[in-house]
Amino acid sequence: MIKDVHHVGIAVRSLDEALAFYRDALGLPLVKEGVASARGVRAVMLGVGRSYLEILEPFTDESPFAKHIAERGEGLHHVALWTDDVESQVAALRDAGVPLEDREPRDGFTGRLSYLAAEAFDGALLEVVEPEIELKGQASASGYITRIDHVVLRVLDVDAVCSYFQEWFDVPTKRTFERGATQFAFLRPGDVVIEVIGPHSTGSGQALERAERDSGRISGLAFEVKGIDELAASLRQKGYPVGEPHAALQGGRIVSVHHSGACGVPVAFIDFSASQR
Repeated sequence: MIKDVHHVGIAVRSLDEALAFYRDALGLPLVKEGVASARGVRAVMLGVGRSYLEILEPFTDESPFAKHIAERGEGLHHVALWTDDVESQVAALRDAGVPLEDREPRDGFTGRLSYLAAEAFDGALLEVVEPEIELKGQASASGYITRIDHVVLRVLDVDAVCSYFQEWFDVPTKRTFERGATQFAFLRPGDVVIEVIGPHSTGSGQALERAERDSGRISGLAFEVKGIDELAASLRQKGYPVGEPHAALQGGRIVSVHHSGACGVPVAFIDFSASQR
């Protein structure tokens, strides 16, 4: 019942600062804005191909997003999985004994949704959402960015998380590999890849301690782009902390913006059309 990653949620201190980067500098179209009073946030949705960014600025200390920022700093907050039947999806999760923050779907800023409890995925927050009709992937490509390529989950047990995706959402693991003390897995529920990273069981005690400290979060966001050199030059001219494009392991070329320039989000841009350069 899962079609894709519908959106990636970002909790920020300043919506204006976030819009200056994601809307103005990157050219992502604003498709919805408003206030979610029950959650204590101002919110906007930006289109990224068939998916979206949901950017949320808390205006009360009681907001769960304010608490998230206080504990972890601003940045990536959750990944929302797109379902066409959230009632059945949540019922199936309940029947499977999945820890849920919302045991019944509720109306939210993006549609009918339910958050899983943080412990379901080692602390990384996921939700399932049946989006309102205006948020069903109608946004066209704009500027340099064509789509979300992948989003990264850091967890303690990669194998367990992959088995949960298969059991709970029927999303299989497409590829796995190990590099040093780190294990990687890749899942593709739709157009967007979910990259799961965690410690290898044979890693050193120091590596496992570091992984435990860093786990339980959405830790990276990558966009597919066309015109990576022009994008990097444009961001540099605007004063954003962007590196130099270079060869990517997955093919093409990649460049990153330091999280300090993207409201706490480690952002990467990948240009696969540059593979033959």
